Amino acid sequence: SLVMGSKDAKKPKDPVPKSAEDALNGMSSTERILRRIHDLYAKGLVSSDGTAEKEGAGSVGILQIAADPLLNLTDIHKPRKKVNVMIIGNHSAGKSSFINWYISEEVQTTGVAIETRGFTYVTSGRKRETLKGDATFAFYDHIDGLQQFKGITENVFTEISTSKAKNFACVDLLDSPGLVDGEMEYPFDVVESIVYLADHVDLILCFFDPIGQALCKRTMTAVERLNEKHAEKLAYYMSKADQVEKEHDRQRVLIQITQNLAGRIKNSHAFKLPTIYLPRDDDRPLKVPIPNALEEVCEDIDKAIRLTVQKNLTTMKNDCASILRKIGEAHLTDKANRKENNQRALKGWGFYFVQVVVGVITLYVSLCETFAFGPVRQIVTGHLLPLAKASKYDVMEATLLAFLPFTDVNTGTVKPRWLGVPHGGAYVLFVLTCLLATIEYMKRKVWAFHPVMTKKDVKRLAGYGEYVKELGKVREELYKDYFKGLSDRD
Repeated sequence: SLVMGSKDAKKPKDPVPKSAEDALNGMSSTERILRRIHDLYAKGLVSSDGTAEKEGAGSVGILQIAADPLLNLTDIHKPRKKVNVMIIGNHSAGKSSFINWYISEEVQTTGVAIETRGFTYVTSGRKRETLKGDATFAFYDHIDGLQQFKGITENVFTEISTSKAKNFACVDLLDSPGLVDGEMEYPFDVVESIVYLADHVDLILCFFDPIGQALCKRTMTAVERLNEKHAEKLAYYMSKADQVEKEHDRQRVLIQITQNLAGRIKNSHAFKLPTIYLPRDDDRPLKVPIPNALEEVCEDIDKAIRLTVQKNLTTMKNDCASILRKIGEAHLTDKANRKENNQRALKGWGFYFVQVVVGVITLYVSLCETFAFGPVRQIVTGHLLPLAKASKYDVMEATLLAFLPFTDVNTGTVKPRWLGVPHGGAYVLFVLTCLLATIEYMKRKVWAFHPVMTKKDVKRLAGYGEYVKELGKVREELYKDYFKGLSDRD
């Protein structure tokens, strides 16, 4: 059913319980868990002062382990330590005013004029600061792809506030340009930019102004595009409800907004459109009571924080499991490579032996052809052979005779070799040379060994395995802290 209004919201319980240690540190348990997970990815088991928490533990994070060439896990990414909440809506829907109220500080300009023409991140920090353009992209490197939109760089800002209000320390609020129709032109593609940023946020709050441009086409187009992939992230509110004090006027506006959204959203059976408005400065009472679900917005943000904690803990569990699985695969691969290398070595030595035999035959044929050459044969028979016969070593004579072509003693003619084929020796040498080249190629192919791990590599992987198991124990402790916070909250 379509729920357009809501009863006065009850004040939610504190979603971020604080232990005594947390209170001393000035940090909520949820914020501490998010930061702890972030540090485990970036730094590892290192305390705030930079020293190892456990004896023998190094300052190596999950990301560094995953990036090791032995593992090369490219699908592991560092989870953000803050929840990202984007607020969209038509011009003058109260987006900037809500951010100022939520953090209890005037960081965003508000007014009837179109004040917000770009995107502004509002985040907590130790010092009040404003970042522009490239500095914002450097600060939020995960949205670097946003620069693909022409004209966006000059229209992206970051406001750093020292506020500790509500759960601001766990949240990055993203204020978007007010959406209007007509001749208003933006310096960039505003709808596509919103759709891109939706991939990088955890919650999208849609504010509709009951008096201004709540039904503007550009707003509805943005909502429809966001519903294609991010329907579960969207929450809808009719803002500035106190400006429509008559009940029937307010219901008419709610019906109009609902009718316009009905064909553009998914899961319309669970659709809600609560009315909200900010507390008045003058404390002037309303003529008639108007339901205000402002605390529901805060509860939506708190819920996103809790879900992000759970998601980050689950992601850490899966990433640690991936590392351990990859370590096991690396050992199996190394074992298989060593076995394959041994087989290749045996085959390589076999080719080497055949190559030596063929090489000896080639040398013999070469010497035979050399001794058969006329001038060489005359020198050997006229000078070297008589010296060999005069020598007391018969092996010299036998060697020379083995290489000389056979000569008929009666006629003195040289009998042809190689079955009488003219230049047969040259043909044989050509074949033997080609055979040697083929054997050399096969030998090099077989002796192309697979890389194997050194003893140092094996030791490093073993250290990673033990280290990741320690990280798993830390994760279990973080889960216990999270559950303890939930029980304290109840």
